Amino acid sequence: MQNLTDKVAVISGGTSGIGFAIANELAKEGVKLVLIGMDHDKAKRAESELKRNGAEVIALRCDVTKQSEIDSLVALAYDTFGKVDILINNAGVGQAGMLHEITEADWDWIVDVNLKSVFLMSAAFIKQFIKRGNKAHIMNTGSETCFGIPGRKLGSMYPYVASKHGMLGLSEMMHRDYAEYGIEVSVLCPGAVATEIWNAERSRQAEYGEKAASKPKLGESLHELGMDPNDVGEMAVAGIKRGDYYIITHSNIRNLIDKRHVDASSALDKTDAWHAENSTT
Repeated sequence: MQNLTDKVAVISGGTSGIGFAIANELAKEGVKLVLIGMDHDKAKRAESELKRNGAEVIALRCDVTKQSEIDSLVALAYDTFGKVDILINNAGVGQAGMLHEITEADWDWIVDVNLKSVFLMSAAFIKQFIKRGNKAHIMNTGSETCFGIPGRKLGSMYPYVASKHGMLGLSEMMHRDYAEYGIEVSVLCPGAVATEIWNAERSRQAEYGEKAASKPKLGESLHELGMDPNDVGEMAVAGIKRGDYYIITHSNIRNLIDKRHVDASSALDKTDAWHAENSTT
């Protein structure tokens, strides 16, 4: 999708952080935007800022864990712009804590926002892409934790890591199965980025239990260590234009990828040795 002029993009989690940075880069390419988030006021601020810079954009509140709200979003996007060419599943939340400390509500909230929403959003828009016969691009925002477990500085984020592993598998299946329909799929895998995910509890829906206290120290670490979201946005849009599957922003996660390959290869050596020792032929 090299020429993005006059394309239409829907971005979940698009009113702040990585999502807003991607929106800003797409706007520079002449893309029309539908941004959604959980905070109405933040959506309107994002919309106003982009409009001041000349973008054609609407931004609104939408809960991407709810099928009914997604159905309304699909209708609004097509009613407003007549088409959708790019879907970016960027909504995400996280929470640090040991496995025995998290609650079922914690698990459901994080997995629903980070993984279930990708299923719901992608299925809803893919139906339209196939029905209308148009080529499209879907980008799912994963994480370095798609590939392995990072250091302990940012805490042990069990449901977050599980959801991002799941997103990688979901993305790989989508990449394989929908290519024949002209639907490209990519997975964006950043390391630490200076966003407000440390304060994700602010948007926790009531049905997922009480909001936990925000963690400003985690925020300080992210802003100290994290990449500028605008850099992530530039890399993401460049990857979309190239049609890349993997879009990896931090080269220092190579060790996570290599370690998984080495460990799995070592396990296969043991598998081969077992078969050699127990062969009856």
